Amino acid sequence: MKRSKFITATAALGGAALLLAACGSGGDDTPVGVPDDPEDVSGSITVWTYPLSTVDSLGWWEPHVETFNEQYPDVEVEIVMQAFQNREEALVTAIAGNNAPDVVYFNPDFIPQYAEEDLLLPLDDLRDDWDSAFIDSSLEAMTWDDTLYGAPLLMQIMTSYCNTEVMDEAGVETCPTTWDELRDAAPQIHDAGYYPTHYAGTGTLNHSYYLYLWQAGGEVLNEDLTAAAFNSPEGLEALEFLKEMADEGWLPAEPLSVSETFEQSEAGQGNVGYIMGANLGEHRTTLDSEIKEIVPPMSHVEQVASGSVGAWSIFNTTDSPEAAQAFVHFLSDEEFIAEFISDSGFLPPREDVDADAIFADDPQTAEGAQYLDTVRTGVMHPQAREMIDTIRPHIQSVLLQGADPQDALDAAEQEVNALLERAG
Repeated sequence: MKRSKFITATAALGGAALLLAACGSGGDDTPVGVPDDPEDVSGSITVWTYPLSTVDSLGWWEPHVETFNEQYPDVEVEIVMQAFQNREEALVTAIAGNNAPDVVYFNPDFIPQYAEEDLLLPLDDLRDDWDSAFIDSSLEAMTWDDTLYGAPLLMQIMTSYCNTEVMDEAGVETCPTTWDELRDAAPQIHDAGYYPTHYAGTGTLNHSYYLYLWQAGGEVLNEDLTAAAFNSPEGLEALEFLKEMADEGWLPAEPLSVSETFEQSEAGQGNVGYIMGANLGEHRTTLDSEIKEIVPPMSHVEQVASGSVGAWSIFNTTDSPEAAQAFVHFLSDEEFIAEFISDSGFLPPREDVDADAIFADDPQTAEGAQYLDTVRTGVMHPQAREMIDTIRPHIQSVLLQGADPQDALDAAEQEVNALLERAG
């Protein structure tokens, strides 16, 4: 899908961008790519990373920086371990203070807003194996306006599974993998005293309504990202399916309106038959892995799983662009990613990193790796978060108050289009 450019991002980021434009060294003259001779690369770079599972200390990074310096001895790398809490505020403050990092760990929703402010260095020419070695969905998640702005480091997939104890007691022999199979199995599971599945009404729509919308073959926005597209036959089918499940009592009522931890939830208590998307690590703390049957992502018209991608981006205001690119090239090499995945437990964005071998003792995690090409991370748009906040109350009005699905989509479409018009 072509991603069109927009004029503005957030006001805070816009102000910071003006400071960087005035004081930074980036721009059209920033070299793109890494010189063939490492001796031609020098400079000092600061890298902001975050606790990524068990990779949460500077000690983990030290030997990897040393390995990099064996090839690039004239590059000084400072790794700064940041906190996820108030992550965006800290970055905006650093930008406003003309103290932005050279390299930063980003998730997909950061890319549009910073790319729109012309703060990121394009990475399309950084490697010659993007298309041959990396999973397409990992690159798509880091692409804006047909330009790659993030070098993928890791992927996550929300894993689908059945609670086999629930399914056995309900007499359901096959864990559902399609809407029709879930609809057929639901009455038996419900009659046995369990919930067929669940829906998190207060969380991000990337893992809830959008997921059903994409599976129905719909999209949140039109192709050039200028107008809402979810008010469509596909969007209506998705919302009507959710309403059907809510009306039939197939969904626990509490998470429709209240955020709860997994251990407090009906799913965490072992009372839900099918989980469409789960963080396996979190779910294992409460629910025994032995009763989980991992299945392919849910499909209807399309097979789609929710998940995320983590990647490295470079601010184009760096004083050492070639050094920053050399380090990001190193961080996206097969060998480094294999070591990172092995130590952190995430899934690899590179197809040549053998997840089956890394997770030989954890077949449930390894199985998820084969479905990474079905992962969609969200809507690539500077106003993606505002759109979620705009649409969510209308979805909840259907599930909690019995509002008409078409009326809800009509109202949400009007508000989202107004939001998009104000933005650009």
